[in-house]
Amino acid sequence: MAEPFAWPVRVYWEDTDAGGVVYHAQYLAFMERARSEWMRAAGLDQDVLRRNHDLVFVVRAMEVDFRAPARLDDQLSVSVALLECGGASLVLAQRIARAGTLLVAAKVKIAALRAADFRPCRIPRVPVAAPHAIPGESLMLPSALLQSLPQALPDTAAATPVELAASGAPAAAAPADHGLDILQLVLHASLPVQLVMALLLLASLASWVIILRKKRVLDRAEREADRFEETFWSGVELPKLYAAASERHRTVEGMEAIFEAGMREFNRARQRRGGDPRAPLESAQRGMRAATSRELDGLERNLEFLANVGSISPYVGLFGTVWGIMISFQGLASMKEATIATVAPGISEALVATAMGLFAAIPAVWAYNRFATRVERMAVRYDTFGEEFASVLQRQAQEG
Repeated sequence: MAEPFAWPVRVYWEDTDAGGVVYHAQYLAFMERARSEWMRAAGLDQDVLRRNHDLVFVVRAMEVDFRAPARLDDQLSVSVALLECGGASLVLAQRIARAGTLLVAAKVKIAALRAADFRPCRIPRVPVAAPHAIPGESLMLPSALLQSLPQALPDTAAATPVELAASGAPAAAAPADHGLDILQLVLHASLPVQLVMALLLLASLASWVIILRKKRVLDRAEREADRFEETFWSGVELPKLYAAASERHRTVEGMEAIFEAGMREFNRARQRRGGDPRAPLESAQRGMRAATSRELDGLERNLEFLANVGSISPYVGLFGTVWGIMISFQGLASMKEATIATVAPGISEALVATAMGLFAAIPAVWAYNRFATRVERMAVRYDTFGEEFASVLQRQAQEG
């Protein structure tokens, strides 16, 4: 293993007591200097952390074993090595030695605090130099590499980054340059939230299938109406137009189907003798109304599904969000230090459900409004054509 980080210290008069040995509190100052230089060597400027990242490190607990005294003018070596990592704390091993002789051994627990209010916070991702190992110690060194904070640290940072936060603990914040990983949020969500997301995804896919099909149906209906109106008003004889519409093995739809139904009923009623002269026209009108209803039913089919998806999806997504937030806050019961960084991952996963609900609802609502308007316009065109065709049949009946 590599040698631990070491910082040289010379003992001066100011460091000793009346007995000529280093005062016990001065050893703490030596170790504090070594820790500061250890962080500086790792590229962590504490003033930059405080000003740019609202982060300070303070000593929370310390175990010190004084084994031998240091004296005036001794050249000491103060070492620092990382023992353990927590979400909001570090445990360091420090030794003070003179010419290979161990004088003081200490175990120091360092807590991470917000500089603004000195409240505990999780350790963010920062670039540091690889901590050195103390020979003979059983160390728990982090294995995963970390990315840098959103604001870059000084260029003096060492080239090899290691993880300050424990590899099993969730990061306090995602790296800014990596963006939002929606897939990871979905995969790490709770099972009920995942079921809600799956339901919304299926609803969205079904909506898009209906949207594409409905657009194709309405486009075809408008083209057929334009084509038939142009033919109808071109002066072609009605019997020829009816013969073309009633050919076998030919499916008529839209305005042509309305014409075919009205003309068929008109011809049947005229073949009856001794009846009311108004009967052929009334039969034709009834036939056209029935054909118009059938055509509009086909155009309106599945529009109610789009309306349901548009109105219900946001609430389904909100249910998944509320459930995910409940799970996140329930997990705080077993934690001593509860910060926004603790619940942020769970809340982010839950909010994806709301986003998916809106993703499913917005296209469905837009498509429903758009298609409902187009169907209404087609209904007006069909009704107008039926009235005009009835007038033509009335004149034909009077002439005949």
